Amino acid sequence: MGKLVKETCKIFIWFMIGACVFTVCLHFIYKEFQEIHRYDLPEGPAIKVVDEGMPWLPFNLLKGE
Repeated sequence: MGKLVKETCKIFIWFMIGACVFTVCLHFIYKEFQEIHRYDLPEGPAIKVVDEGMPWLPFNLLKGE
């Protein structure tokens, strides 16, 4: 009975260490992706190239989507 409790505690401790390492890694990955500026404004003379057409048409059938 004592060996079973010891093995169970050892497995639980290793599981907690692994979960903590996994959580810290996810935190660093999330922080790295938050610092990326994905939606920077275009540089230079930018113009609008998309015409909305008929915005009342459902499901954007005539827009090719």
